[in-house]
Amino acid sequence: MLKKLTALALVVLTLTTAAAFAGTVHPGGFNNPTGPIADKVNDIYNFMFWITAIIFIGVQAVIVYAIFKFRRKKNPKAAKFTHNTPLEIFWLTVPAIICAIIAWKSFDGMRFIRSMPEAGLDVEVIAYQFGWDFDYPDLEISAPELDLEVAKKTKPWLKDLTQFNDSFSVKELVVPVNTNVRVHVTSRDVIHAFYVPELIVKIDAMPGRINYQWFNIPKEGTYIGQCAELCGAAHGFMYFAIHAVSQEDYVKWVNKQRSEEGLEPMTMAQLKELTM
Repeated sequence: MLKKLTALALVVLTLTTAAAFAGTVHPGGFNNPTGPIADKVNDIYNFMFWITAIIFIGVQAVIVYAIFKFRRKKNPKAAKFTHNTPLEIFWLTVPAIICAIIAWKSFDGMRFIRSMPEAGLDVEVIAYQFGWDFDYPDLEISAPELDLEVAKKTKPWLKDLTQFNDSFSVKELVVPVNTNVRVHVTSRDVIHAFYVPELIVKIDAMPGRINYQWFNIPKEGTYIGQCAELCGAAHGFMYFAIHAVSQEDYVKWVNKQRSEEGLEPMTMAQLKELTM
């Protein structure tokens, strides 16, 4: 009876520990996960990570215990037995329960990621060798190409990216914080992939096809993205940035681009209405 209670306690400890640390950031996990999609994926990953870690430590502990407890010096005559029914039931049912929980969490996460929000800022993302275009169809503007010499003085991330090669173009996808952004991703030539590690967002850009992805950034900052599908000689330099700004700064940026296109400025209320 004591052995059964001990085994049950270990199972409960494993699951509760994994659940408790599901939202944590650790050296073996994702770096700075940001946004609801990143939080969801990070929770699933950490749940699996801590279950695996606890099982690994438990198995190693049993092995070390067996090495010393049942060494030849103390047990010159080897024990002989064929099976242990309770133990076999235990190691069959417990992994089945854990796998079922992981499957449920994975399905729930996939459903969350692939369910596009009903409202949000629409951005058309067009990949090509070897750069990106970001068009805002509802705003009738596009993200401008950065002047590398000027931008490197004010954007530390750009200086780091261009230290080995500054012959490629870089564009910033500017979005307001706490806003659902729906990207419509395609390609002009070969297969590319729109990938932003910190947001844990990745979707293929394929010629003749439009794929959809969404994200929501809760805090201001710059999030580096890149092509994650080998697409040619300059694939390694096919970077872009997502710049999340306050609602006020977003209005200023939008109206600056609209002014350069000869369009009338828009108010914050008008911009918010487009994302509702």
